[in-house]
Amino acid sequence: MRELLPIVSILAALPLIAAGRPKHYYQPIIDAAPFGAMAPDPPALDDTPVQDPQKVLEESSKIQLCAMTVMPDGRTAVGLIDNDGSQPSYLVLFDSDSSNGLKLIFSDYDREIATFERDGTMFTLQLGLGLVETITPALLEAREAEAAQLAAEEQSRRPPPNSLAEQLIAMQLSLPPDVEAPPLPIPIGDAEMFTRKFDPDRDERIPETETEALVQAGVSELHQAVAAGESPQEYLRRLTEHRQKEVERQQAEKKQAQEALDAELAAGGLAPEDEDYIRRRTNIELMKKGVVPLSPVNDLTDDEIAEIDAALSAPDTGAP
Repeated sequence: MRELLPIVSILAALPLIAAGRPKHYYQPIIDAAPFGAMAPDPPALDDTPVQDPQKVLEESSKIQLCAMTVMPDGRTAVGLIDNDGSQPSYLVLFDSDSSNGLKLIFSDYDREIATFERDGTMFTLQLGLGLVETITPALLEAREAEAAQLAAEEQSRRPPPNSLAEQLIAMQLSLPPDVEAPPLPIPIGDAEMFTRKFDPDRDERIPETETEALVQAGVSELHQAVAAGESPQEYLRRLTEHRQKEVERQQAEKKQAQEALDAELAAGGLAPEDEDYIRRRTNIELMKKGVVPLSPVNDLTDDEIAEIDAALSAPDTGAP
């Protein structure tokens, strides 16, 4: 069976973002109000009270966030060690629970964060990282709404797919490689029907995202497959089978890594910094295999980036 070209390795071109001018530059136009009064500025997203940074450090340093899990009733259980006393206290809290004057304001299992409050000081810890920016439910909701609005605006700015082939290939390649795609409806028709432009006058664009680059490469592969005697339907079936195998590989690698990580941490006897290192290395080893990490690693060092790049570019000597 013919193999798909390595479209998963394509890097998209980065968009150029123009620097905005300050608001006062447009003040004469604002004062003229040609389209009526301007809408008021939106309220601040952050509802976190102003706090003493030193107090935040002091209170957060007493808490070690150890584990988070989802209970059968859907609640998130947060395991922690509270060192605010002569002896450490090992606690399991749910949202709004309190113990030793420490209150769990809220937790987010997917983001691996928990926000606490003690003596009027609020702080957020992230599993494996420690103190991070203080996050409240209202702030998180506002930021998610803002991100959704920006995504919608960005999507509306980009033109829609310009052929049936682009639409179908995008349905497969626009999802993360560890997430299963819905069944692909493959219609009957010849190559001309699949590749006919919806808008023949639209100019070809340079891809601005990795997904756009992958879709463009997929359409090019479809043309090559048809030229080699394959039907569009056969190519699309190969594409979906190839992607499903990759999803299964990703999920299997992540499951194996998670089980190994859980077993190593459950053995105990590790300092917090050693646990953080083990989590980090687990994620890096997954990234070296081209697998989505268990949790994001946003501060990779130059050496770690070089290590991952070298592993991804090494020849594949394994079985097909």
